[in-house]
Amino acid sequence: MLEVRPEFDAQVSVSVCIPTYDRPRELLKALNSCFSQTYQNFEIVIFDNSEDDSTHKLIESLAKKNIRYFKNPKNVGPIENLKLAVDHANGKYIKVLMDDDILYPAAIEKMVVALESNSNAGVVMAPMEIIDDQDNRINYRAYLIKNLPLIYRYQKRSQIIPKKKILHDFLTSQYPCCVPSGIMYRKECFEVLGSLDLDMKFAVDVEICARFATRYDFFYIDEPLSAWRYSKLSHTVINLHQKGQDTEIYYALTKKLITNPQVAAIFSVAEYEVVKKNAYFFSSKRAVISIIAGIRSGNFALIFQTLKIMRINDPYRSNLILLPFNLAKEVLLAGLSWIR
Repeated sequence: MLEVRPEFDAQVSVSVCIPTYDRPRELLKALNSCFSQTYQNFEIVIFDNSEDDSTHKLIESLAKKNIRYFKNPKNVGPIENLKLAVDHANGKYIKVLMDDDILYPAAIEKMVVALESNSNAGVVMAPMEIIDDQDNRINYRAYLIKNLPLIYRYQKRSQIIPKKKILHDFLTSQYPCCVPSGIMYRKECFEVLGSLDLDMKFAVDVEICARFATRYDFFYIDEPLSAWRYSKLSHTVINLHQKGQDTEIYYALTKKLITNPQVAAIFSVAEYEVVKKNAYFFSSKRAVISIIAGIRSGNFALIFQTLKIMRINDPYRSNLILLPFNLAKEVLLAGLSWIR
């Protein structure tokens, strides 16, 4: 592994972790958004999966002392590359930045203040604006019909969110946060709970946040502090919304969380049974994304395969009976999102 390791402060407060692959143009934008931060006590940890030396040459040309650059000897894939970046962080706080996203100037400062002021919080999260390939802000049409001016807007107030509340939502109703560019983590929480779980595949970012919620509160800042780049070439768009994903991962994630003793300890016995049933129902709702992808692409094999996986993995038959009615409600609410 090639490592460019200039001098840096070992007690640096924040590690900005950037996994990258053959996108020097977008990476430079991401890096410039770091250099423009109002808070400057950070290092940048870059792990490079690229096929050529263009990214390495870019980093050398910048000559920044706070960049630690690693070139993988082979392409290890996006998920392991992300894990490598996080595992090599030295900071008290970890701020992941995907290589095509950007941070707004006060992002790191406001997130650090939130974590410094709330010692019980393991994560600080904020909604993200959506930009296109030309950096223009856009609205995003999710799942064919839902209009999203922001992603991961959790509520209309900045405040601490108790772990029971945030975990309940992760399990049963929504992902309060997910895209790492909109999140900052307290590093010591990784030391307690372990690193990213590669077995979770595309849901690795959801799993680590939900796992943090088994022990730590979250802090929510109701202000966009970063931007997620929507591109027709992005992994999320191509796989999740067009080709579909490994539907069984949704159920594997639910099973891992629901069998975690920390989860059972947070809820009463009666609450736990309700949460368990609703968690599998939520997994089945997430699985419908692959059905939508099958509809969009005309892939009927994907549709039938997904239905089979849902039937096998959801232990509550009543969930599958209620699912069409719940989806009809979701479609109605998605339609209303255009007139708000």
